Amino acid sequence: MTTALAPMAPPGLASELPTHKALSLARALAAVLLGLTQGFGLYLVTNNLGDIQGSLGATAAEASWLTTAYFATALSATLLVTKIRLHFGLRAFTVASLWVFLAISALHLLTDTLGSAIAVRAALGLAAAPLSTLAVFYMMEALPQKLAPLALLIGFACLQLPGPLSRVVSPDLLAAGRWHGLFLLDVALAALSVAAIHAVPLKPQPRQAAFEAGDVLPLMLYAAGLALLCVTVSQGRLAWWTEAPWLGWCLALGIACLALYALIDLNRPHPLIDLRWLATPYMLRFVLAVLLFRIVLSEQTVGVVGLMSVLGQSNAQMQTLFSLASAGLLTGFVLAAVLAVKRGAPLLSVLAVALVLCAAWIDSCATALSRPEQFYISQTLLAVGLGLFFSASLLQGFGPVMADGGRRLVSFLAAFSAAQFMGSLLGSAWVSTWVARRQTFHYAALVEHLEIGDPQVALRLSQLTGSVARFVTDPTARAQQGLALLHQQLSRESFVLAYDDLFLNTAVLAAAMLLWLTVLAVRGLRRQSAARS
Repeated sequence: MTTALAPMAPPGLASELPTHKALSLARALAAVLLGLTQGFGLYLVTNNLGDIQGSLGATAAEASWLTTAYFATALSATLLVTKIRLHFGLRAFTVASLWVFLAISALHLLTDTLGSAIAVRAALGLAAAPLSTLAVFYMMEALPQKLAPLALLIGFACLQLPGPLSRVVSPDLLAAGRWHGLFLLDVALAALSVAAIHAVPLKPQPRQAAFEAGDVLPLMLYAAGLALLCVTVSQGRLAWWTEAPWLGWCLALGIACLALYALIDLNRPHPLIDLRWLATPYMLRFVLAVLLFRIVLSEQTVGVVGLMSVLGQSNAQMQTLFSLASAGLLTGFVLAAVLAVKRGAPLLSVLAVALVLCAAWIDSCATALSRPEQFYISQTLLAVGLGLFFSASLLQGFGPVMADGGRRLVSFLAAFSAAQFMGSLLGSAWVSTWVARRQTFHYAALVEHLEIGDPQVALRLSQLTGSVARFVTDPTARAQQGLALLHQQLSRESFVLAYDDLFLNTAVLAAAMLLWLTVLAVRGLRRQSAARS
């Protein structure tokens, strides 16, 4: 028999190897589950504010505080949870954070008022921060040590995928249970995550003292400063930047808190964050690139979605569009894993921005007749670009940190997460402000050229008046209704023109980024070549 000719395995090896592979697979699946849990906890609410505000009986401005509350606490949470993990140990940190996340997710099912929902979202922003850390740790333990960069990349990819996926699944969840239906998925994923960490524990890691008595005041100033900046940026476009005095107070207090934090931390032997390292040219370029690219990517999350909303399209009509975007995002991460090994991370950034440039240029030709089908190609390209750039920025920043022995890991994670969150908020604020200004300009220009004596205008008015003739019998009221419909169409056209300007402006910004990143990539390749020779 052929089995008799097979070499004998050492005792225990045949049983240990499959067990090891099964444990690695279980840890990888746990990492994916944790990443999806954290991502859906954020994006299911952020991408469905319009439906949630109706359930809560709130206005759009009031419902926006749900997102503001989450980001205000999440911005500083990464720094806090990283130190907690180091100080109290990975096992205690893992179990406690998951149970807290599950409890707060379940509280969503009991909230029926806006105030309680905002409080729960703020608590969830703090409780969800550990999940991103856990997702990365589980993935890094699932793969061999030599594949640590790939594990890091896959772990963070799991955190990004719920962004477009949430728009795919949310229509069915809302149909099942309105806004509580969204949180049923959160609670289910959180419960599965709790089961996963108990079934597949992480390897124990050594603890180290991460807190000092002098950390309390700097940490409070740091968290308060970022929270106030978050409130200013997220609410400025709704309350309008120059018309709400409290926005100015929030901005001034936020800057003052961060300045006082920097003054205290720079004079401590063991600061919370290594600000001097973050102020080096390399890290400043890194943070600036992440901020700019996040702003550019708002072309999808705010720009295209906003245009489709103006044209009467909801998440239900955009399910296929964001299914393709999800596939594109996953493709971007896979390409990054392949290309980074062969060509290096700097070229990934260049390719990513080139894809965004093409996508924004294509979208700048949108019309009032555009529907999600016209954005399939461009938004898939944009999603691929997001996957590539996120991977490139992560690898470029994390590589030097690990090469230095990980001494500045806390500082890097705090800067990276803050740049990601703040870039998203700045992008949304910039897009909304730009569209509002351009819509006002285009509407005034269209009305200025509108003359009732123009035969084409008179014909259009006659058609609109006739469309309501069956419902409005009074001639005067019918004429007023026709004129109102005409102005409604002018408003829609002005919004379309404003979004076209936005897409074109995004293309110009992407072109400038492409030039800048190309110069940096070429300089980096020349330095590598000189180092080899």
